[in-house]
Formats: sequence, C-alpha cells, structure tokens
Amino acid sequence: MAAVDVGSNTIHLLVATLEPAGLTDRLHAVRMLNLGHAVAGQGQLGEVLVEMVTATVTEMLELARGDGAEAIGLVATEAIRNSPDADALVAAVLAATGQTLRVVTGEAEARLSYLGATAFKVQAGEPATVADVGGGSTEVIHGSGTRPQLGTSLRLGSDQLLTLIGAADPPTRQQLAHAAARVSMMLEGVPRGESAGMLLATGGTASNVPVVLELRAATPEAADLSLQPETGPAWMSLTREQLNAALELTLSDSSGRLAGKTGLSRRRSRLMAGGLIILAGLLDRYQLPEITVTERGLRDGVVLAVAASRSRRQGTAG
Repeated sequence: MAAVDVGSNTIHLLVATLEPAGLTDRLHAVRMLNLGHAVAGQGQLGEVLVEMVTATVTEMLELARGDGAEAIGLVATEAIRNSPDADALVAAVLAATGQTLRVVTGEAEARLSYLGATAFKVQAGEPATVADVGGGSTEVIHGSGTRPQLGTSLRLGSDQLLTLIGAADPPTRQQLAHAAARVSMMLEGVPRGESAGMLLATGGTASNVPVVLELRAATPEAADLSLQPETGPAWMSLTREQLNAALELTLSDSSGRLAGKTGLSRRRSRLMAGGLIILAGLLDRYQLPEITVTERGLRDGVVLAVAASRSRRQGTAG
C-alpha cells in the first residue's frame, strides 16, 4: 500500500505493508517544492509548477509500484485547495498516471491525520488530540481511540506564520514574540473539549523536532527521488523544555548553519521555528506537560483508508 501527499511544503510518498500490528516496512521519498509559498506569492500554481508536481507524482507512483504497492492513494492539501488552477493539476495528474489526485477538504484532512496518528497507538475509548502542523494550515482534531469526534482546520502553518511576521533568518526575539501572540489568538478558536487526552503532533515540523535535538538522524530530502527507510521510534514524547531547547537552536543559527548541523534541508531548517512556535502554543492551549511527535499522520490515514476501501470492494465481489 502507498500514499502520495501533495502538501504546502513537500510532496511525500509513503510505502508500507499493512499487518495486524500496524504499518510495517515503511519507506519514504520526499521532494520539497514549497507550493504554498508559490501560491501565496503568485496567486496560483501556474503551468511550470503544475508540470513539476505532475512529474514528481508520476515518479513517486513508479517508485511505489516498483516496490510492490498494489494500491495507492493520492491526496493534495492546503496549497492546492487555495490555488485557482487546482483542476488543471488534477487533470494533468490523471492524464499522466491514470489516477485521481483528490484535493481533500480541511475536514477530510483532519480525519485522515487523526486516524493515521492514533492507529496502533491510542487504545479504544482513550481521549486523544492530534495536531497536523503543515506549511499553510494546522488541523486540530479531538477524538476517542482512532475515531475523530471534533476538529477544526486553521489557516495557520509554519511557512505562513513566518511570512506573516516578516521573519528574518534566523527570526529575532521580537518576531518570535509577535508570532507567539498570533498563534495564541488563533488557537483560542480551537475547542478544548472535556479532556485533551494524549496530545500528538504530526507533519514536517513535528517529525523533525527530534532531528534538531539530535535524537534521531534526518531523512534525506534529495533532488533524486529514492525510497528511504524510516528512522527512529514511531512516536516520541517531548517536554515543553525540549521544545524550548529546539526553538533556541533555530533562533541561534541561520537556516544554512542549522541545515549543516542537522542534515535537514535549508528550507526545512528555515520552517522549523514557525512550526515549533505552533507546537508550543498547543501545549499552552491544552495546559499539558508534553507532546508526542510522530511521522504517522495524513499519509498513514490515506493508506488505511485505501486498505479499508479495497477490503470492502473485495468483500462485495466475493
């Protein structure tokens, strides 16, 4: 099984095997195209980016099929939702691959992210809150076990936040305070429910906080696509003090120097400060001592949804 996620910062492929204990044999391929930044700047994707995205998706599908993936789900999120020429991209991908790129709503993205982050981790009946922090939006979803119950999609992401405050590289202390105030105001609109339960964070920032803290190695974001194994534990709990330490590292070095130290791309290093401010704001909103970061999220949710749909079709056919 596989999933391709056309996001605001990256296009990301996950190939995995679904077993009773979870999604195993996990392999990733990533290309950073910064689609959200481009759409915000020029008002649409444009022909060049449509061609680049189509070529990347086509290449990722070939990688997935070469690894034996029998079913593949394709989704696009905030940047594509906001682009007037999204239909042109969907048509181009269909023509090139024969597969439909589904431009998911914020609500659907939230449900899939919640499922992917909680599956095989949160027990049935246990409360949980999942925050999917992307480049252009943040989805916050409350639920029980793997069932989402209440969620919202915010126009608040790592790239968007840094753009709004006109952040330097690295951001200044004053810009940091400005960003934190914006995040606090935005998160006031997120319902807290009776109990947040376990707070999990997914998305590019969340999965790379352990890299900044030197708790795991970076996954390469190379120009030449190749499938890479997932590194480190599936879920990792981090305290507020650890988030603060990671944020200090992003403030003390330029993105170029941080990239050199961590192995992250320069663009990913640049975005970490914005995402970390959002993660810290979530801890404040829910008044919790720690947050669990994970690579599991939207793509896992897509794989599980594709598997469930495939199983239903086979059951009907049988």
